[in-house]
Amino acid sequence: MIEVPKILDFPEKLMPLITEINNYSYFLIEGGRGGGKSQSVARLILWIAEQKKVRVCCGRETQNTIEESVYKIFKDIILDNELNFTIQKTKITHKATGSEIIFKGFKEQGRVNIKGLEGIDILWIDEAQAITKTTLDVIIPTIRKKNSVVYFTMNRNVRQDAVFAEFAKDPDCLHIKINYYDNKYCPKNLIDKAKRCKERNKIDYDHIWEGNPKDSSSEFLISTNRLEQSKRLFVPKENFRNIKCMGVDLSGQGGDLCVATLVETIGNNYFSAKKRESWNDPDTDNTKGKIISLYTMWQPNLLILDGDGLGYPIYVSVKKAVKNAIAFHGAGASKRQNALNQRADGYLTLKEFIDNGWLEIPQEDTRCQLELIKKEYAPNGSIKIQKKSDMKLETGESPDYADSLMMSIYALNYYSHMADNDIDEVQVMMDTSYEPFE
Repeated sequence: MIEVPKILDFPEKLMPLITEINNYSYFLIEGGRGGGKSQSVARLILWIAEQKKVRVCCGRETQNTIEESVYKIFKDIILDNELNFTIQKTKITHKATGSEIIFKGFKEQGRVNIKGLEGIDILWIDEAQAITKTTLDVIIPTIRKKNSVVYFTMNRNVRQDAVFAEFAKDPDCLHIKINYYDNKYCPKNLIDKAKRCKERNKIDYDHIWEGNPKDSSSEFLISTNRLEQSKRLFVPKENFRNIKCMGVDLSGQGGDLCVATLVETIGNNYFSAKKRESWNDPDTDNTKGKIISLYTMWQPNLLILDGDGLGYPIYVSVKKAVKNAIAFHGAGASKRQNALNQRADGYLTLKEFIDNGWLEIPQEDTRCQLELIKKEYAPNGSIKIQKKSDMKLETGESPDYADSLMMSIYALNYYSHMADNDIDEVQVMMDTSYEPFE
């Protein structure tokens, strides 16, 4: 047991913040309410600021007022322990060392603002679950001063959180999870609240107090637990009608992928995303050739592909070669009343397949994208799905894998009658001028 100043008397699980302080550049501390995450990091920063002159930035995705920051935590610790700091309206400084602590919202007027981050020794991002990948990709490279360190404190909303995905397995990052029962200083009233929450609502308890990603929320469309269960299905041995559907999502903006997913029946009311291919080729003739090559190789009963925007001429061209090709129009009319458009209809259909345990999704990256799909509401109350461009801004990637799978399920749900045509009867006219898929 090491001896530490009173201000650094942390919960045992957080002692590595002190003992490993010189061994990592990043510290990721996650968990539920009452674990002492923010309190401990604030105390550590104040202790460091007393030893030497450092510049500290405490930031979050957005900050409209200083009260939204960790400013109050610092203020209370300073006053309670009579520390030698000057507390100003927008910053805190140490009277002897000259250390400075500033507070910042990174996203201002839709843009990431890195002003004031030059020469920062310590960056603390609290509520790090709200940080988008776009912000992360801009902020982290600016913290490049020798021996600089970054602290993240968070309670993840989703499994593949931007910060968690980037740093949890980074060898230069110390990752600690702590909850209220690991914190010897957790007040009794908080412990009592946790117990009442556990009795009242297990799902809320798991997220708020156990620090587990949200299983469901008003934002995200598909339950993380359901997605976890979709890794592999155990299907009873039975006779069933085999149908295969190939869904193709075509790249619509820079950096996006063209993705083809083959979904196949594996039992009565059981389906599996059996195969998937992706490519990035600006040549539409090559893309058409690859689609037809995959169609010939996989031999699906149904082919559905993106028929909007840049995808429309490709669909028209493919339709001439594949008579059972179906166009998917994301902004088109929905077949269900509670969906704003065809894309919302497709994702609500996909959600039903996942929630009912009908769909097996072996591909982890597809499941990760599905976990981040957000639902919104139109003024008339119908459900719509977050735009691909907005999701790309938040997460750093477009949901191309997810969209390809969604279209396959949409076609199987609404157009399976077209699969009555024998695959041998489908006319596929290969043009040898197209590059074969490799």
